[in-house]
Order: sequence, then C-alpha cells, then structure tokens
Amino acid sequence: MDSTVRTFQVFGLTSSLVLAGVNLGSSHLTVPFLYNQPTSVNTPFFKEFYTRGALTLVPLAIFSGASSGIVAYLLPAQRTLWTVAAVTTLSQLPWTGLGMMATNTRLNDIAASSVEQEKANQQEVVDLLKKWRWMNIVRGFLALAGGLTAVLALQSE
Repeated sequence: MDSTVRTFQVFGLTSSLVLAGVNLGSSHLTVPFLYNQPTSVNTPFFKEFYTRGALTLVPLAIFSGASSGIVAYLLPAQRTLWTVAAVTTLSQLPWTGLGMMATNTRLNDIAASSVEQEKANQQEVVDLLKKWRWMNIVRGFLALAGGLTAVLALQSE
C-alpha cells in the first residue's frame, strides 16, 4: 500500500475518533458540572469552552473529512466506505450551524452581558446547557460513525 494513502487513512481515522472523544467527553464530563453554578460562572465558562472548541474542532473536522475524502479518491475499491467516513465526520459542521447555533448564541449572549446574566434565570441557562449537551452528543456520534466507518474500511482491505 502506498505510504500516502496509509498516512491519510491514519489521519482520517484518528482525527474523527479524537473529535468523537472530545465531543462525547465534554458532554458527559464537563457540561453537567455547570448546571449547579450561578449564571455569572457557568455562562462565561461555556463561552470560553465554546470558543476554544470552535477554534480547535472545526479545523480538525475539516482535516478529518478531507483526509478520508482523499483516501476515497485514491482507493476506488473502497470509495464508498471512505466517502461515508468523510461525510459523516463533516456532517457535524452543518449540524452545529443549523441545529446548535441558536443555543450557542443565546448562551454566549448571556455570558457577554451582566445585564443578560441578571435577566436570564438559572433554569433557562440550565435548560440551554442540557439542550447543548444532547446536541453535542449527536455531534460526537457523527464523528464516531465516521471513525468506525474508517475502521470498517481498513478491515475490509
């Protein structure tokens, strides 16, 4: 097997699994701790958490999808599996934009303004965080599906 193909296989597979781990891990290990915090604490934390995630995970999703897409192009016999790996991993980007952005924006708006923090009640923020959590789990499963499809492709070589 060509070393270029193998390199892109490794990149596509591992980066999608890292994405899945970060998304699923943050949903289960971090966000629930914010529920009992005051709005003046949990929304600024969320905003920083969100910003760091966007700066890191969006490029990683693009890198992962591109890597799997390159493998799909270079290996016609496995084109379908690697295309599915690329598309499912990349699908978390439109999911974020179309499904999650209103929740992200509201939480970030509350974080950015002490007036909004005072206006927003604790229950609204907790409800938004819980909503974000399950939507982020979906995002993690999309990346996981991409990674597992890449594993399947490697096993079928």
